[in-house]
Amino acid sequence: MPGSKVVQVPQLGFWEKADLPFIQASVVVQALYAAITGLFRGKASPRKYSHHVTAAAIRGMINRISIRQKQYLDPTTPQTYHAVMQRRGLQPEVVELPHDTEGYWLGNKNAKNVIIYYHGGGFAMAAGATHFDFWLDLLQVINENGHDIAVFFPRYTLTPHEVYPTQLRQSVGALQYILTDAGRAPSNVIVGGDSAGGNLAMAVLLHLSHPHPDIDPVTLSSPLAGVFGYAPWINFSHDWPSFKENVYRDVLTDQALLRWSNAYLDGKQGDSWSEPDRAPVEWWQDAKTEQILLLAGGDELLLGPIESFAKKVKSAFPNTTFVVGYDESHDAHLYVEAGSKDGTQTSRELRQWIASRL
Repeated sequence: MPGSKVVQVPQLGFWEKADLPFIQASVVVQALYAAITGLFRGKASPRKYSHHVTAAAIRGMINRISIRQKQYLDPTTPQTYHAVMQRRGLQPEVVELPHDTEGYWLGNKNAKNVIIYYHGGGFAMAAGATHFDFWLDLLQVINENGHDIAVFFPRYTLTPHEVYPTQLRQSVGALQYILTDAGRAPSNVIVGGDSAGGNLAMAVLLHLSHPHPDIDPVTLSSPLAGVFGYAPWINFSHDWPSFKENVYRDVLTDQALLRWSNAYLDGKQGDSWSEPDRAPVEWWQDAKTEQILLLAGGDELLLGPIESFAKKVKSAFPNTTFVVGYDESHDAHLYVEAGSKDGTQTSRELRQWIASRL
């Protein structure tokens, strides 16, 4: 595809391909079962019937499908970006980035302010159309109210084609590009991401004050305007009450999270940059940003670690805001509430926070 580097897509073996129809059938069965049992669901399930069915189908899919199979079936990030831009009648803008990757502009690439956004997907899945649509819709609303903001969407190499710390190195390179090549002042830049991308956003923030030993440091002339983590996956442990309390409410499963974190770490021990919740609390005192925003869903597995992380960060960096969305599963704005005109509680909070920062 013009303007995009080659993205690796697994070549499946015979049995891996033969298994695909059975995966699809199992997801249909999961959805049908949830549709029936959902009529009699209790408090341990999502409050909304549609959320119950959608979450059950997603859980069934991510439990059953391998990383290789998912990457084989899904469009790549550049393919999805170009398809969304074409569907919306917009001109794609792609730039090459260091470390064998690229970045995609959403909105006016010459805008005064830039949001650098790292997408989620367990470090193993490409960005989906909902990622791009969400930001294009948000930009339209926020810029119509007098702001001048664009989103810069870097691609990072998915696991297992590359593993930690490659994705962090690529994310740091994207920030360096915006500061140096694109000529933006740190005070005009927000860094953020969802889920695994929220992990990268927090790791990039740590890197600014406590550089990763294997990644070039970045020098800022002033603090960033803000850093946000949307349902950030900042701790890979499953020993949290929310993993039991929300097991039938969320779209995530502990089985899938374990598969993805193992692929990311590739046998390495977790550290302060692979799991930012591991960083010493004092590391957050000199965070190179004016504000931090953390968002989570009340119905998600990751609620426990995010709550603990927010409390830790806020104790060292008081300019931290933490918002929990009522009745929201993991990344509800991208999955169970994708395309909602009103958005979710957390997506509205994010929009207001961005407007206040830039």
